[in-house]
Amino acid sequence: MEKVDYSYFSVPDLYSLLAENDFKVELFADSPTHSEGAKSKLVSLIKQIAVKFNLIPKTMKGKEKLKRLFFGKLQPLPPEIKDGMAEYSPPVSISHDCPNSQYKVLFAVARFEKQCE
Repeated sequence: MEKVDYSYFSVPDLYSLLAENDFKVELFADSPTHSEGAKSKLVSLIKQIAVKFNLIPKTMKGKEKLKRLFFGKLQPLPPEIKDGMAEYSPPVSISHDCPNSQYKVLFAVARFEKQCE
């Protein structure tokens, strides 16, 4: 089986990587990290401690096991997704020059703009 590596870029790094290669970049985010529930606050505190003491597993398989421990079994998606199954919240435009810790999901819209010589 072929090993797959993943890279997770910070907002400034992702922006720089795209902009330096002649892309016009817009950045968006979704799924706020903050939640008001007691369980979410406890999980967030445990995660912060685990990050601080370098206890987060290095492999995706290890991270998957840790998530199952905290969040339980995954719920399967239905065979067809339909409008109205979940509340829609549009992605939020974010600045390219600040690291992001307020959202779980980042989107980059990059349009190639070749420079004329």
